Amino acid sequence: MKTEQLSHETTLTEAALLPFVLVCDGLNSPANAGSLFRLSDALGISHIYFCNSSINFDSTRLKRTARSSEKSIAFSEIEKTTELITDLNTEGYTVLGLELTTTSQPLENFAAHNFEKIALVLGNERHGISEAILNAINHTIHIPMRGKNSSMNVTQAAAIAAYQLINSPKYGK
Repeated sequence: MKTEQLSHETTLTEAALLPFVLVCDGLNSPANAGSLFRLSDALGISHIYFCNSSINFDSTRLKRTARSSEKSIAFSEIEKTTELITDLNTEGYTVLGLELTTTSQPLENFAAHNFEKIALVLGNERHGISEAILNAINHTIHIPMRGKNSSMNVTQAAAIAAYQLINSPKYGK
């Protein structure tokens, strides 16, 4: 049997959104925002919160990168990130910061926890998650790196973390 590439045009029915949200602390790149819309669409992430950002949501770069997913993924622009985190905790979300810190745990050790709702906090492209937000979240996790660089692009890191957390055997149970 010959292998043929399938069309990239989706005919799948709309899947249910997961109790999983992204909280972007100071994210500023339209390309990264577009990638996060596309990631959210692919994985069933229900909402993106852009906190303290200056993203132009009409940017051609954002729209080109998002490939129209910015039209179907719910998002909000928020000024008071700590209040959002408090609200998410009240709604039953476990708030995880994706950041290398003195207390962060490797992602693979955290993915097996029994969380029903997850809010994954992502930091600024250059400076990461702000100290005020790090102090407000429940836990910090990191992706162990094998190379000499201590970080990767925020959207690549978000994709790895979200995929592993969402596909954890105990997530949402």
